[in-house]
Amino acid sequence: MKCLRCGKEIAPYDVVCHNCGARVQVMKQIDRISNKYYNKAIRQIKGSNLSGALESLGLSVGFNSKNINALNLMGLVYFEIGETAKAIECFILSSNRQKRNNRALQYIEYIDRNISEIDKMDMGAKLYNEVLHKMKSENLGMADPKRIHRVLETSAKKLESALKFNSKLLKAINLLTLCYIMLGERSKALELNKTVLYTDVTNREAAIYFNILCPDRTRPPIKMTETAPKKESKTEVLTAPVESQGFFTSSMFMEVVAFLLGILACTAVFVFLVIPGINENKIEKTAENVQSVTEENISSSDNTEAAPRPGASSEDVKTKEDNINKAKQLCDNSYYIDACSLIFNMDLTGVSPEGINTYNEIMPKAAAGASKALLELGQKAYNEGKQEEASSFLNRANTYAGTATEEDGKLYETKYTVLFYLGRIALDKGEGSEAANMFSQVIRFHPDKRYVNYAEGYLNSLTED
Repeated sequence: MKCLRCGKEIAPYDVVCHNCGARVQVMKQIDRISNKYYNKAIRQIKGSNLSGALESLGLSVGFNSKNINALNLMGLVYFEIGETAKAIECFILSSNRQKRNNRALQYIEYIDRNISEIDKMDMGAKLYNEVLHKMKSENLGMADPKRIHRVLETSAKKLESALKFNSKLLKAINLLTLCYIMLGERSKALELNKTVLYTDVTNREAAIYFNILCPDRTRPPIKMTETAPKKESKTEVLTAPVESQGFFTSSMFMEVVAFLLGILACTAVFVFLVIPGINENKIEKTAENVQSVTEENISSSDNTEAAPRPGASSEDVKTKEDNINKAKQLCDNSYYIDACSLIFNMDLTGVSPEGINTYNEIMPKAAAGASKALLELGQKAYNEGKQEEASSFLNRANTYAGTATEEDGKLYETKYTVLFYLGRIALDKGEGSEAANMFSQVIRFHPDKRYVNYAEGYLNSLTED
């Protein structure tokens, strides 16, 4: 066996690990306890007790963090309940701890092959998180009934859209059930509630909602019967055998896999393997620069955006050339927003050829950097629920990127990403026609297929409404 502490091989008759000094007898006992909880989790999964299985698997991995089969099974359970962020984290941990003969590598490869579907389901998880954040930030206990009703209706619509992207996300189903209960739509709430209890019979939130909806009725059956058959999975099921732990046969494992993979293996944290993360330090640095733009710079920006004036004075020309030189220094230090504020759409009347050359050299770089930084600031503000602030950042980004063409590469992509988020904000405000116009442009022109898929989903929801 291998030492659980340092991973070195231990001879059959060793009492302690010669590398780290860990006692072999203690490690064997820990391994037995870990496997005991792993076995318990398998029994719980067969009884549709996914919440209990996650607790057992957590204990199994807690005792032995190198129990690869427990980690992999935990990932599959998270996939079944729609929490793919945690699922992929389990697979990545598993693949890091055992780089060969590990099923986690096949799961990650499977996810890679189905990336477009995973992106769609990731959007469902994001919508759920947005609704949850919004409802937590609203002081509904102190609000008037009309406001409560309006917030609940908006949240229910967003959650319905989230479930179109990720129909397996039990947390979203539970939250939508709660919204329906509070809106008085009890039949819809009960239908959703039963779908959760069929999947996870010990789900705490679903049990509470069922007791509210049907206090005098028995719970729905634990397993689907012949009268209520499970839907067949539309995705392929991986069938390669997994290493056994004595009690763990490949046929048993395949039964669990077939049960767990369900309709789609999907979403969320994996977004960090697909979409580059936002550089928080750069965002904070840029945000400070946005706040530090002086009234003088803003005034200069306003003047430079005016129509060209023939016969500019020598003072005007000197100011322009000074601003161009300042903008060049700012660009060299990555202060792109400040640079754009100084020279965007500048009237170059009277400027020397050297100054014009400098302007033409730095303007594309400043516009690309400023629009990207403002987009990131807008995304951050939007995710924090600050819609007005997000709209301000995104509209400025749209100004700098608005004339970009396909030849401009990243700036062109930024342009339509900005339009996508402006469409989201318009949708949140109930401005359906404006949102539809923006999503249509994203579908037609965005070079990134993921945003096209997202926009199609929102546009379809608008059409259905």
